[in-house]
Parts: sequence; structure tokens; C-alpha cells
Amino acid sequence: MTQIPKIIHQLWIGDKPAPTRMMDTWRDMNPEFEYIRWSEAEFKKREMKFICKKRIQEMDEINGKADIQRWEILYKYGGVFIDADSYCVSPIDDQLMKTKAFAGWEHEQLRPGLVATGTMGFPPNHALVSAAINWIMANCVDPKKIKAAAWQSVGPGLLTRMLNTKIYKDVHIFPSYYFLPIHCTGHVYNKHGQVYAYQEWGSTKKSYETMNQVELPVQFTEPQEKVSILVSSYNTKAKYIKECLDSIKNQVGRFTMEIVWINDGSDTLNTRLLQKLLEKFDMETRYTTVIYKENKENKGIGYSLHRGINLCTNELIIKMDSDDIMMEDRILKQLTVMINNPQLMICGSQITSFDDVGKERVGSNHPSLTWEEYKAKPNHWFVNHPTVCYRKQAVIDAGNYNPKLSRMSEDFELELRMLKKYKLIYNLPESLLKYRLHPGQVTHNGGEEGRSYWMEKRMEIINGLVEEELEDEESVIELVDEELKEN
Repeated sequence: MTQIPKIIHQLWIGDKPAPTRMMDTWRDMNPEFEYIRWSEAEFKKREMKFICKKRIQEMDEINGKADIQRWEILYKYGGVFIDADSYCVSPIDDQLMKTKAFAGWEHEQLRPGLVATGTMGFPPNHALVSAAINWIMANCVDPKKIKAAAWQSVGPGLLTRMLNTKIYKDVHIFPSYYFLPIHCTGHVYNKHGQVYAYQEWGSTKKSYETMNQVELPVQFTEPQEKVSILVSSYNTKAKYIKECLDSIKNQVGRFTMEIVWINDGSDTLNTRLLQKLLEKFDMETRYTTVIYKENKENKGIGYSLHRGINLCTNELIIKMDSDDIMMEDRILKQLTVMINNPQLMICGSQITSFDDVGKERVGSNHPSLTWEEYKAKPNHWFVNHPTVCYRKQAVIDAGNYNPKLSRMSEDFELELRMLKKYKLIYNLPESLLKYRLHPGQVTHNGGEEGRSYWMEKRMEIINGLVEEELEDEESVIELVDEELKEN
């Protein structure tokens, strides 16, 4: 199979100043690629002969001339062709280069079905590129005669028509935000999917004269705010994990995310699927890192979360279950609350429950709660554990998760200790998480045995803490910390 060669092509023709500041970023950030900056002088140097010369001459739009030349260069050399008026945000990587050929949507909602040509990758002599050249040779492209702009006749319109024939099934079309995160209409992509390029839309804005003064927008620079996301799993279905990770990728806002994922002794198949999904997530996201650890055997949720808290490197930690789905503004809202209220140690929200057929149910209605209020009226459910955002040091100072507790009591016990120590749990009034229900689950109809166990354990914890009879567990926790370091 012919691969896309590691060549970056950029082209600038005409009498306007080349946007060299932008173009240089592609050369400098991709040192493993051969970089060719095409110009009239480079055409002569490389003896590049254009068989579509007649069409280039009749095309009076400078960007249209460049579009035709782009097709012929890609056919002869192969490689990645990139518009000159774009910044490189992230280096070209295997996600792009391991495809047989690629391009990207212009915008899935604003321009549905239209495939952009600003960033394209093809091997040499590709059949689609050959067909595009043949079409140009056989058809008039003079905008005045055919009443169609260059982008329609020889640019994105031509590429889209070729793909719509369904002949060229080896061309992978990536999401629009990969290469066009800010659309010419002003729509801005502000989630955490991978972004490779920022496009200035010079021909649309008619800004050729000022492009060398354009700065890379701030949303494509490293954010200052940081958050960790703590997840543990044991044989969770791959479909659920994918939906969980997709909801993390789709979080809006400017912050970096560190995913701390503890695999609590899942079997070989589920472990491999989890690893693959995390690898894919890491490749498809920006401003994210993944810390993945495996327990040697199934140790339980308390043990796993105790370990995970210690592995988090950021002070603010978002808790999430491996089969749940975050609303896209969850982290932004909780991060804002915690940053603006430094005295607050733990913040939760409401949930919306749903089942595997997508049917949603009434969620929760937990108000914010003080320790005095709780003592007056103890309750076994006052915060939704998968929704909490807490401060790492506050969790540790409260004793961290008890590594010997599991089965829906480890979370409750920690939350109750934090409520007692810090006197307040703040619950946002809106639902920020979709909580998945499973048959047999304690929170699902039918899990009576689990429900009885759960209620019994929680009542023991309530009695112990409210009556201040909880035993000192510091020595036990220190011993487990040592075991975790060795594992």
C-alpha cells in the first residue's frame, strides 16, 4: 500500500507578501518532514510542469490558480498540502499519516457535506487527485463564464463532488475543528478535541496585506488552569468507557485535564480494550494527559480511589464513574465555583439518571448542606459521588478514601468525613452528569440485596461519625499507602 509521504507542501503565488510567519510554523514544528515552499521560482527550480496550464491561465482568482496547482503537486509528489495562511497548532502525527488519504469537513453544521481542501494528505498518483485533474482539464473554470467561484469549481466543491461519487472510499474525513477550529462565520470550537491548525481565511477576509501581523489566538495556547479527573473501573463495557471519554473530550472551557484512570484488576480482554480507548483518547485530544495504572488484582473501589487521589498532580480533582457521561459544561462550572471560593473544599451537583435505551429519569435534588444541618437530620444520600469536585489536600487531610471499604460505602464515608471536617458540602442546583443505571445495580430497581448491604454500611458510618465514635484509622491508611507505592 502506498503511504502518504512525509512532505509538507505550501504554496504562495502572486504579488502579495507571503504570510511567512505562519508558514514557518509548519516547517519548524514538523522537523521530520521535508518542507517545500512552492512559488514561481520553486516551480522553475524543480521543473514543475502543469498539464492544466490553460485552466490556470483562464482562472482569474489567485486562490483558484493555487487550487489547480495544488492538485497537480499532490498527484506528482504526494504528501500533506496546507494552506499558507494557517498556523501550525500541533505537529502532524500518526493519526493523520496512518490514513491512506485524508481531508477535513469545513463545518458539519454550518456547511454540511462540504469537505475543505485547506489541509489534505494523499499518496502520489492517487486516483481521486487524478480524477480531479482530469475534470479540470475537461471543463472551463473561468468564474465569469461558468458563474461559479473558484472554491466551487476547483477547490472544496470539486473535492466534495469527487467524494460524493462514493468511488474513493480510502479518503478519511476528519472533524472540522482539526484544521478549521474558527470558521469564517466566527463560530469557535472551544472543546478539547485535537486541533492541528488555525486558519486565517485570508481569501475570504481579503487580509493578505496584514497576515504577517496576525497573532495565534489565545485559545490555541496552553491554558493556565489545571484539573485532574479521577476514574476507576473494573470490567466496564468498552461502549460505556468510550461514551465516558467522549464526554471528557467534549468539555468546554480553557483548562488542561489530567485523566487518572485506575484499572482495578479487569480481565485481559477488558484491560486491552480500556488501554486502546485511552490511547485513542490521548491522540484525539488537546491539553490532556493520561495517567493509567493497574491494580495487580481486584482490590475494590476504596483502594483504587485512595491510590488515584495520591496519583493526581493537580489540586482540583473531578470525580467520575467509568460508565457515566458529563454534561459539556460540568468541569467549567465546578472549576469556576472552586476557584472563586477558595474556602470551599467539596462541590457536587445534581444528576440525571438514564438507562441503556436512553430513557432518562428524575435525578436528584440535593441542596447544599452544613454539618450542623446533617447532624440534626442524618441522611444516607446527600451528595452524588460521581459529581464531586474536591481539593486534593482537603481529601488527604480528611483521611482520603478508606482502602478497606467498597460497594458504595467508601465514597459516602469520605464525603461524611469531609462534611464533618470542613462543615459544608456545596451542591450546584443543576444536573451536570448523566448517571447510567444497570439492572441489579444498587441505584437501579431490582438490586435489593445490594441495597440492603448499602443501607446497613451507611448507617454504621453515620452512627460512627455523628456520635464521634469513629476509630482512628491513620495507621491502617499509612500501611496501605506503602503497599500502593510498591504495587
